[in-house]
Amino acid sequence: MRQVDVSLHDGSLVITNKSNKKMLVRSVILHYQVTVITVEEQRTARSISDERRIEKELLPNEKIEIKNVLPEIKMVSVIYTVDDRTFRDDIEI
Repeated sequence: MRQVDVSLHDGSLVITNKSNKKMLVRSVILHYQVTVITVEEQRTARSISDERRIEKELLPNEKIEIKNVLPEIKMVSVIYTVDDRTFRDDIEI
């Protein structure tokens, strides 16, 4: 079972601690899939990412909200620490 839950609400990303222990959310990497126009004037897909430092402790079932998330988001990577062990969950949206 995943220890974090991620959902989108009105342009914000909500991260919930689903474990029964407190966790320190260190950072979140937002992965986007966007369409760009090349120098040859052709449309192509590109992947971009935006890392945001959080450094916030969450108790069980507590949530944090990250504002200004683009609608083109495809995946979220949450880096967090529980009991002195660091984890990374990659969650597709």
